[in-house]
Amino acid sequence: MSSYIKKCREEAGLTQAQLAEKMDVTIVSVQNWEGGKTKINQDKYLKLAEVFNVPVEKIIKEIIIEEGKKQRDNWPDFLFDDETNKIVDTLHLNLAQQDLFGLLYIYGSDYLNNTKIGLDTFDEDLKKVPYGFIKEVGSIRFMNIANDLHNVIKYVQSDFLLKVLKQNPETEFNVRKLSKDFICEFIDNGFKDIDETMEFEHDFESVESLDIKINMNKAKIILPLLNEFKEVHVTDGWWSNPIREDIPEKILAGIMQMCGFKEDLFKNGYYKDNYNISYIRNGLEKVTDYFNASQEGNDEMWMWKINDVGKKLINWLRD
Repeated sequence: MSSYIKKCREEAGLTQAQLAEKMDVTIVSVQNWEGGKTKINQDKYLKLAEVFNVPVEKIIKEIIIEEGKKQRDNWPDFLFDDETNKIVDTLHLNLAQQDLFGLLYIYGSDYLNNTKIGLDTFDEDLKKVPYGFIKEVGSIRFMNIANDLHNVIKYVQSDFLLKVLKQNPETEFNVRKLSKDFICEFIDNGFKDIDETMEFEHDFESVESLDIKINMNKAKIILPLLNEFKEVHVTDGWWSNPIREDIPEKILAGIMQMCGFKEDLFKNGYYKDNYNISYIRNGLEKVTDYFNASQEGNDEMWMWKINDVGKKLINWLRD
């Protein structure tokens, strides 16, 4: 945007001082815009478009292009299979698609209440969209916008998408370029699982789904601890026996935190009797290993450690 403002100013034959006067700002503000030190406020877009005699949409587009260049691809490809990563590649929206999503939300779209991937569409909900929006974009383009929006929100939870758009109203939604905090939230509860009740539907096998089997909240808590201790002796005998009394206090505290265990119930043995390592490790199978370290013929000694993928995830979280 900085280079675009300078280019338009020079084409208009204006000095920085003259542009500042027309925009009712200081010359320092203009210098900062052109130097990329500060962003131009939203309430100045229309005035800038008038001064440069260009559509305000052009100003907004240039801002989006610049913001997009600054954003890097944050998606952790190493955690998922190729099919899932290919689907994630498609999970992005332009501003027109985001506007349509907003209208559907405002006018009470039933489809947006879906929390599972199904075979249904929002064709009926599109009839609620004001004619003014359709007239502005054109009927054929409107149908294309609706189709492209559907291809994204069939995978993305509506509440998650709305939260991201509210925080970034001028930025095109792109799962790959979300902040790492938002990506972790998407992985934990922002995507849609396939609706298992569809298994007897004719087209069930043709429906693609995201294969996301990791709990990022758990990983953020326990992986640094497992990385510190290398291997932790968790259980003796059968793999699902209760966890040992003498596991490191830090590991135990991490387990309590990530599983939401209450200390008094834990002390009374409730969790030990009812929740074995398979429950504790649920969502961490990709990033940790659980194995019997004893020699053949000896009593089983079950160890828990971070694996190479888990170490990659720690680096991803820290970067």
